[in-house]
Amino acid sequence: MRFCDSWGTNMPTDHVKKSYAAHEIEYAQFSAGGLKEGHAKTWLRDDTVDAWRHNRLYNTIDPLLLSYPDATWLTVGDGRYGKDAHYIQAKGGKVLATDISDHLLKEAYDLGFISKYQKENAEALSFSANSFDFVFCKESYHHFPRPMLALYEMLRVCKKGVVLIEGNDFFIASDLPGLLWLSIKYILNFLSIKKMVKHGFEEESINYVYTISSREVEKVAAGLNLRTVALKGINDQHIEGVEYEKMEQKSKLFMKIKRIISFRDFLSKIKFRPYSILVIIIFKEEPVDEIKKELKLANYRLVDLPKNPHI
Repeated sequence: MRFCDSWGTNMPTDHVKKSYAAHEIEYAQFSAGGLKEGHAKTWLRDDTVDAWRHNRLYNTIDPLLLSYPDATWLTVGDGRYGKDAHYIQAKGGKVLATDISDHLLKEAYDLGFISKYQKENAEALSFSANSFDFVFCKESYHHFPRPMLALYEMLRVCKKGVVLIEGNDFFIASDLPGLLWLSIKYILNFLSIKKMVKHGFEEESINYVYTISSREVEKVAAGLNLRTVALKGINDQHIEGVEYEKMEQKSKLFMKIKRIISFRDFLSKIKFRPYSILVIIIFKEEPVDEIKKELKLANYRLVDLPKNPHI
């Protein structure tokens, strides 16, 4: 019996099923003929400020695409026309796009935007172990009702590693910048200057908004006796309208976002503020020294985890 089916008929399983259904319904609204089709079409553009934002995140996997040119990739939670897979494919990678809804994936395939897609539940992937070299999950982890289950599934089906790009959990602070920033947030909340949101929920997809932390992912890796995790912080800013704004120097919105990101980068570099997004690579297969060197040049921090002495 699969773990995901072992709850019986109690409330947790009911909620999970409702979450799956809500995501399907939401994507149907973005598909052809849906109420939000016009907004969805902006995701296909590459000349918007929003496209610039996402490319900054996609660029973080370039060291892997260059170091493993023949690798096979699986994208998980890639329902926005398979944009993650499109980026990997454009870089010469072999990739299969998947999501719990295939509404927009089918449209993307018909447009030639992606070459392969498949409907998949991230928490119960249909693939056998070690089916792909890498699994890529960008900003979808927070949508899963049981994301840790999805992470173990991703680790099961990969051979070399899993790449997670997700919001940084400021409330799991284990370094000085994180503790300092968390203290400031508590003070502002206490003074009622800025209300602190510790737990968030998305209305339409009814899911809890999960974030990740380096400590949390390191524990997952160490628990499986994996030895290397690579981490990189990056700052981002979303402002309403970026999906429609052209990426031009004269754009006030574009300039505003770049100023905000630059200021946050400065604060992060002087270790006053943690990065808002974490890029984490969990290596299932130990990378060679040359690849570690390339990752360090790309500003990744490599964490060498201890070997389980009892194995």
